[in-house]
Amino acid sequence: MVKRVVGKSNIIGIIHARGGSRRIPLKNIKLLNGIPLIGYIIKAALGSKLLDRVIVSSDHPEIMRLSKEFGAEVPFVRPADLAEDVPSELVTQHAVAFIEAETREKVDIAVTMQPTSPFCSSEDIDACIQKLTDNPEIESAFSVKKICERPEWMFSLKKNRAVSFLEGEMKGERGVTQSLPDLYIPNGAVYATRRNVLFEKNLLISDMASIHIMSAEKSIDIDEPIDFLVAEVVGEQNEQG
Repeated sequence: MVKRVVGKSNIIGIIHARGGSRRIPLKNIKLLNGIPLIGYIIKAALGSKLLDRVIVSSDHPEIMRLSKEFGAEVPFVRPADLAEDVPSELVTQHAVAFIEAETREKVDIAVTMQPTSPFCSSEDIDACIQKLTDNPEIESAFSVKKICERPEWMFSLKKNRAVSFLEGEMKGERGVTQSLPDLYIPNGAVYATRRNVLFEKNLLISDMASIHIMSAEKSIDIDEPIDFLVAEVVGEQNEQG
């Protein structure tokens, strides 16, 4: 159950949506089952019970136009130096600084999101925020998925030859999936970060962090063209279900 003390925190959602994309041109507004990709995360963010504002940070006019149509705020054009491949924390810092200068109020929690996670829900967003509002000692919270590729089975290559496993040898129980501990990896959908961590430590994820686990289906991250095909099938199944 989502709990919120009115006036307790100033919580801002920031969706990163630059125009450049090497693998899929204008990926953030490519249609997924008839809807621009960015529309999914905007809808989820607007449905959040804990976000006070939903901001889109973009450098591209068409992304900005569509974002407004879907109901998000687009109060600035992202600077050119932040429209390249730069660390995500810099983009979030810029948006927070802009909002604080505009409102003359400090942001307490910045929630970073991306359009390439179309199946992230309002509940997933609020679950990450709730980790911070309920636990003062937690500095950041982010969404994750359970891994399938085991680090225990990975090795490095040198001159096309396997030289060594990254972690010991793959033998005995290390070769049995059921014997290995569950491990998780960020799925890129949601990062909720306290302001001091964002600016003083220049981090989205700090040491004092908590996680929100999402299913493999909800964690689909669109990066390659094949990801779009998978997302279309999952989206159709969701509509039918």
